Amino acid sequence: MTRNRKSCLPGAVILMACAASPATAQEVPIDVATLSSVVLSETNAYRKASGAPKLRPNAALEAAAAAYALFLAEHEATGHTADGRTPSKRAGAQGYKWCFVAENMWGGWRKPDPMMVREVSSKAMEGWKKSPGHKANLLDKRTHDIGIGAAGWRQPDGRVVFRVVQLFGDECPGKPRPAPTLGEMLDDLKLR
Repeated sequence: MTRNRKSCLPGAVILMACAASPATAQEVPIDVATLSSVVLSETNAYRKASGAPKLRPNAALEAAAAAYALFLAEHEATGHTADGRTPSKRAGAQGYKWCFVAENMWGGWRKPDPMMVREVSSKAMEGWKKSPGHKANLLDKRTHDIGIGAAGWRQPDGRVVFRVVQLFGDECPGKPRPAPTLGEMLDDLKLR
């Protein structure tokens, strides 16, 4: 765990205390580009074996997935609405005009050393394939676009929390957005 220390200089202001600052959570650098590439490759191989079309990376979905993965890791949160928004709201906020959106989220932690990129991607894919709902998202033939986000965050107790998010979508640029679901309308009311 990294701690910041104030330095004590001779002649420093007497009021300045010389003590370690309290431990805080901090982002753990991970190779997101490699992790995303591995997850995309494994996802497309899995889809191909099932007859589903290959997914293409989408910058708006990637931005939404990356921001959500960071939020989840930093707050040690899980779920698809932990930030108070649905996956479709996060995608729409990045300018993605969707007809269909789905999301997979994987979380794990390690103490004291972070997992390697290949281990994180392997564990995420393994977990999603075993879960009926996540597996359905992986293989959904309505999906053509994907954004992948990942983040690691070292908690004050030394654990490194990882989150990987896949945001799947099908964009309909020439169509108006579908009417919001009752759940999305209720989410909107909660945010006001």
